[in-house]
Amino acid sequence: MDHWPQERDDLKRVNQILPKILKVLTYIFMVLIITTGVVFAKGGLQVLTSILGQHNKFPNRTVNQDLISYLLFFSTITPDLLNCLNELWKAMLGNRKTATWDITMKIIIRECLHSFGLAVLIFLVLPYMDPIQACVVINATTFLPGFIHMVMYCRGKEEEKGEICRKIKISLNIISSVVLLISLVILLVSVGTSERKNIHARDPDVGELLVWTIVSILTLSSRWIPQLRNKEDENESINREENYAVIKFVSRFLRICITVALFWTILCPGIREIKDVYRMFMSTSKMEGLIPANCTMSPNRTVISSHQKYKNISACVDEGIPLWEVLGPFLAHVIGAILTMHVGVLACRLQMQRIGYSVPLSIASPIYVILVVILKNEEKDFIYRYFEFMNNSTNWILFFVFLVACLSQLNMVQHIWEVQHGETLFSANKLFVFPNFCGPLVDLSLLHSRKIRRKKELEIYDDPESTKVFICATMWHENRTEMKQLLSSIFRIRDVQRNYGFEAHIMFDDAMETSKMGANGLDLKENDFVRQFMEVVEEVGIDFDVNLGSPSKYATPYGGRVEWNLTKECKLVVHLKFKGKIRHKKRWSQIMYIYYIVGYKLITECAGGDKIENPKPTQSIFEILPINLREKAENWFILALDGDVDFQPSTLQLLIDRMKVNFRVGSVCGRIKPCGSGPVVWYQKFEYAVGHWMQKSAEHVFGSVLCSPGCFSLFRVKTLMDDNIMRTYATLPTEPRHYIQYDQGEDRWLSTLMLQQGYKIEYSAAAEAATFAPEDFKEFFKQRRRWIPSTMANLMDLLSSSSRTTKMNPNISYLFVTYQVILFLSSLFGPSTVLLALQSALGTVFGIQAWLTYTIIFCPVIIFVIVCLKCKDDTQLNVAMALSTAYALLMMAVLAGTLVSIFKDGWFTPTGMFFYILTGMFIIAGLLHPDELGDLLKGLLYFICIPAGYLFLIIYAICNLNNISWGTRENTTAVLKHADRRSRRRETEKEIYFVTTEMIEGMVEQARKTVSNSSISIIQWFKNLVLLKSLESVQAINEKTKDVPEEPIERTDNMSKDVHKSSFEGVRGPSIFKKGYDRNRRAPGSSAHPSSQLTQIDEVSWTSNETEEIRTKKLDQREEQFWNTLISTYLRPIDDDPDKKKNDTEKLSEFRYKAVFAFLFLNGLWLAIMISMNEIKNLINVTIPQPSGPPIVIEPLGFLFLLIFSLMLLLQFFGMLLHRYETFYHILSRTKVDCPCKKHSEKDGKCVCCC
Repeated sequence: MDHWPQERDDLKRVNQILPKILKVLTYIFMVLIITTGVVFAKGGLQVLTSILGQHNKFPNRTVNQDLISYLLFFSTITPDLLNCLNELWKAMLGNRKTATWDITMKIIIRECLHSFGLAVLIFLVLPYMDPIQACVVINATTFLPGFIHMVMYCRGKEEEKGEICRKIKISLNIISSVVLLISLVILLVSVGTSERKNIHARDPDVGELLVWTIVSILTLSSRWIPQLRNKEDENESINREENYAVIKFVSRFLRICITVALFWTILCPGIREIKDVYRMFMSTSKMEGLIPANCTMSPNRTVISSHQKYKNISACVDEGIPLWEVLGPFLAHVIGAILTMHVGVLACRLQMQRIGYSVPLSIASPIYVILVVILKNEEKDFIYRYFEFMNNSTNWILFFVFLVACLSQLNMVQHIWEVQHGETLFSANKLFVFPNFCGPLVDLSLLHSRKIRRKKELEIYDDPESTKVFICATMWHENRTEMKQLLSSIFRIRDVQRNYGFEAHIMFDDAMETSKMGANGLDLKENDFVRQFMEVVEEVGIDFDVNLGSPSKYATPYGGRVEWNLTKECKLVVHLKFKGKIRHKKRWSQIMYIYYIVGYKLITECAGGDKIENPKPTQSIFEILPINLREKAENWFILALDGDVDFQPSTLQLLIDRMKVNFRVGSVCGRIKPCGSGPVVWYQKFEYAVGHWMQKSAEHVFGSVLCSPGCFSLFRVKTLMDDNIMRTYATLPTEPRHYIQYDQGEDRWLSTLMLQQGYKIEYSAAAEAATFAPEDFKEFFKQRRRWIPSTMANLMDLLSSSSRTTKMNPNISYLFVTYQVILFLSSLFGPSTVLLALQSALGTVFGIQAWLTYTIIFCPVIIFVIVCLKCKDDTQLNVAMALSTAYALLMMAVLAGTLVSIFKDGWFTPTGMFFYILTGMFIIAGLLHPDELGDLLKGLLYFICIPAGYLFLIIYAICNLNNISWGTRENTTAVLKHADRRSRRRETEKEIYFVTTEMIEGMVEQARKTVSNSSISIIQWFKNLVLLKSLESVQAINEKTKDVPEEPIERTDNMSKDVHKSSFEGVRGPSIFKKGYDRNRRAPGSSAHPSSQLTQIDEVSWTSNETEEIRTKKLDQREEQFWNTLISTYLRPIDDDPDKKKNDTEKLSEFRYKAVFAFLFLNGLWLAIMISMNEIKNLINVTIPQPSGPPIVIEPLGFLFLLIFSLMLLLQFFGMLLHRYETFYHILSRTKVDCPCKKHSEKDGKCVCCC
């Protein structure tokens, strides 16, 4: 059954229409916001600076001029202050990367020069220029990078289509540089020859103004030079983000110091103190206050002493300038610049660059200048109130110079029109050389800071051949529905246009068995689950109208392989593991396919004939790999799946997008949705929803996700190749803790290793996948019996190595470690907390005495602990089921008790506030996940089942630490479509053996009776005696060979194999085959023991088929050598040593008792402390006053616990909001809009339209 099609068909029309409409509206929104934002930012800044320069109107510094100066000062240093705090926060979170001395000095000098030039431009240049001159000055700050761009382009070797194109580009660059130079000269001439009216003593002379103009242009121009070097630096690593938090913190701090020093000395000497400005500014708002001495009323107003009349005066007219004319331009400048910066960066992140970024930034400045010219020609009063214009001829010359200079500038930044695929959701640091906010130059900072990608970089991001995904699933005993679900997902990828190549590999555990003796030894056959899988492949191929044909079969060192060609480039490869030759179980299957992809697909195949030596113990593998292999490893991914996962191709692309954003991301996990029906599945749906909404989102935002589940996660191949990851992951357990950490939760352990090595794990909520969840109570408990101890063991491992991890991993900070410690303690003390809540509610609702509530609540739990320690697993689960049902009824009392407490003690009690916060957060979270809103209804079931999940389940898991069996998918019967025909031979063999055994026993019994008969002749008696001895010998052999010890197998060059221990270097393997079938009819998949004389096994017998033609092939010699080496190094079958097994069992049992004692002791101690504190809360308490009613008295530890838990929930809620914001933009970036001008290139079919 496919769990997506019905839902997806219903939402298909909505998904096709609404996102496209939303994206079109977003395009319109971006164009309007950026265009108007630039216009308002420029207009507001020029109004403010013009007021500063009107010294002829205001001979002395006015309050408003001082206010404007302070506003501009704070608007200049505030971005630097925020960036300074941001870099300090990054350093505290672990980013303490240091730079070399030359890089440090370059960063500091560049930022200091920019800060100096920006301050000079705002306070000493712009106040003395008219609007058109000011625009030309700002535009001229790109002169120096324009000139250097021309020189470097002429000297460089750009890859162009031809020499003609190169010459044309050189000519355009020369023309652009000349135009910018001419515009600068004309500007300076206009400044030097301008006839300024009413020159005041406070105004600078012409020479001083020219000097400050040139200084500001040169210092501001110097900042854009690194962008040009970014284009030419061929040694720059495109996969590394230079983010020196400490150095950037120092540079931002120096910028602030320079601005502060200049402000009180050169820029604004004699300015009033800020407290005096504030006092005078606010004096008009006082009822009895007088208007300041330098504040006069407008001619049409009179000051009346009546308070009511005075209230109507809304503005202080400071020398004829109303207050709103000061604050209005300032708000327009700040808000316009902020929106422009944010929306511009967002357009690049969402791959909406051409329309949402390039177009508005290209037209915004010309539109502003055109508006100024129109308003001037219309002779609007308000524009002449602030601006002084030069004569018309000079203005028109500057106007045309500005427009031509804008065209030249656009030629310099023509790379902004290039669609750079693969940059979806890139951070601003990766998209821009200088992503910091700069309000006065917001449009230029966006245009000239946009990074120029080299063609080599674009190939890595855009070329489908550079990105490859290996879909790797593990299977064991999945049913037909689960198999079809997985195969349908793989076939969907085959049918869509992809920006990546892919292969599908399925590792089938315990997939082969031995049967009767053939001509070349024992026949090796695939089991019924493999036959079921092959039938499902044919069914899915028919559903997708794909003619797969006959598969290719290979005999391999680990068992066998079956291959189908999905397309010319893509294959579906099924690896059939024979547990006599290779280790089985999920972790070893993961190791098998990871080493196959890394060791053979990447290194052996891609390296060709080049031999790569093994690294030294102190040498990283990346130091010996060629550059091309390292780049492939960064862009090769493994999609780890379970055998029942259902997903869409678009979700895989979303995971790849997250990988492309940051090359230090080792893995990305998706949103897992459980499938099934029944109360147990309903419980899990809410549990999964809350876990992903809150916990995973918060981990993603504040640090790193701690577990990338193996059922649906994308891993980077290079990450898995790193030191101490795969080599450690392939370690055999040697201690009791290892069995829990390594094998019970292999995906969480692999995630822990990646985090300790310095990689980040991310969560993509938009990438959804469905998987079957346990529908039975017992199966659910068995699954969580593996998960809970593994989670605790890995978290303890991560926390114990926190000092090393925080140094290795910049995403893991001590604050994040503290957050995880609190969550770990809350999980550890969860059972005692649930018991306290139940006891308190029972007493509140029913009025039962304390000792009786303790007896009712605690005694069943104590009995359950004893049952878990002494009884069988099935008994434990039955008791857990009964107690969970009983305590679920008590949880209704908890709900009633909470409501009673709120009504009784007041609405603003700590319990009430916590209840409101919890309920409100869940409702908001559900509304922000509209497709999962229905899961909120299952929250009531989750609530009443809290004792089952947080009390009995944890006790059951801790008390069964010695049980390391898998617990789920233990069915041994496959459902075959052609079961009668496919299994006829095997059933016949079973019946022959059964009949033969019965006949032998009957003949023995008859012979004994005949021998004991004295009436027969001596000759006949002798013959019967010989027959009896022969039959008894046959029967004895049969009995002895029922349980023949296992014999390992050594592979030879031909297809029949001798049985030798030397094959596995003296390590004995598990049972490979058994002779005969017992009378109880062994289940399908069980093998038969050979007799002690049997020495051969036929490994190609499984490739034959009586009904269809099979293409039997032989492995490549290099691949066969690779498998032999891998198996001998990591994957040899583990020796089934009874003594070792007994020793491990004893150690696990001892470890179990220690863990149970510690767990019960800590929870018991917490119960004793909380009960004692509650009894003496009249002496030691926290008193909380209420707006109405008596104060609330609460014991301090309970209040502290409630406060911390509330803060954790609020933190998770905030992380969820940030993650939803990011997810929304991720979905928006992947929404395609068909444009009327849409064209596709012949080479790759990519859209080259303006969208």
